[in-house]
Amino acid sequence: MCTILRLNFSVRIVFLQKVFLRDTHIKSFAKELMPVFFMNFAYSPRNIPPVFILLLSLALFSCQALERRPPFMADVSHIEIQPIEILRYEEVLFNLNPDAMYEELQPYLSKFGVFLGEAIHTPEGQQQLYEYITDPLVRQLYADTREVWPSLENLEEDLTEAFRFYRYHFPDEPIPQFFSYISVLDHNYPIKYYDGVMVIGLDLYLGPNYEKYSQAGIQLFKQHRMQPAFVPVDVMRMMAEKHMQQSGFVPQHLLDFMIYEGTVLYFLDSTLPLTPDSLKMGYTADQQRWMEANLERVWTFFLENELLFSRDRRVIKQFVGDAPFTSPLGGNTPPRTAAFIGWRIVREFMRNNPTITLEQLINKQDSQQILQQSRFRP
Repeated sequence: MCTILRLNFSVRIVFLQKVFLRDTHIKSFAKELMPVFFMNFAYSPRNIPPVFILLLSLALFSCQALERRPPFMADVSHIEIQPIEILRYEEVLFNLNPDAMYEELQPYLSKFGVFLGEAIHTPEGQQQLYEYITDPLVRQLYADTREVWPSLENLEEDLTEAFRFYRYHFPDEPIPQFFSYISVLDHNYPIKYYDGVMVIGLDLYLGPNYEKYSQAGIQLFKQHRMQPAFVPVDVMRMMAEKHMQQSGFVPQHLLDFMIYEGTVLYFLDSTLPLTPDSLKMGYTADQQRWMEANLERVWTFFLENELLFSRDRRVIKQFVGDAPFTSPLGGNTPPRTAAFIGWRIVREFMRNNPTITLEQLINKQDSQQILQQSRFRP
């Protein structure tokens, strides 16, 4: 059977993008619009234009072109896991009668104990929850979330696929339990992960034009990533960060941070192999193009200014930290340029060392050795 027929919807649309990119007549259109456009429709498909449904159907028959896989994409045909299920706490809460809240919550106390805890049995805890579910802003956020996320089925399929790759690389590691909720625009923590529980704030993935993001003072460059397509990336990034922390690797200088970030991004390669690079980086199409076109220029800047072994935290933040652009390189540049180059170094290292596993890469703490063995040449 053709590979694409075995994949879920949002993975198929990434395949479709790859087919389009082979046609030079539509290449620029595809690179500009498809990655986020199609991935978002995978989660909220109500208004997909018929032309795209037609093109998607045509792509289903382009099997020969689609059989090619990136080098970091493992064969997981033999890997089976329990399908991911996201328990929707918000659906329970906002369908309660607020005046009979405690009584109506009784069947859910165990299922949603991670949210309710013991506090729900106290007058103070009940009052706090009552104020939450009756707050006009919170109720509006819930209504808007329901518009974008009427179902989580496609997201659950994508996460199941991602965790099949995760299980391939980490066969003994447990898979988190998933919940969703309304975070009330807690944009610094769109996804929370603790003690085997992953909680997704769906109100933080309503699209970059959602008016309440600007009203809440969220910066525009951050709003770009507040789209449905970024949920799987953010989930798997949390998994990557968990493994990096467990490795004990504490970056000291810029090169260390580059390899740290590059390893996290390679983790995304390995668990989301068909996700566009721009989504993994959080770049717009223009930022991705600029970075690819100016890779050598940025690398030369690092070398000429002897930045690789700089321990100056201000310098490191300028090149690795979240920002609208990389200030030393100018206002038209993408952010996190050092992370992007670190990613390319790690990719080259893994290509030149095919016997090294993802787990071994994570536990390899010698950034200079990784750079040398990568033979990186932009």
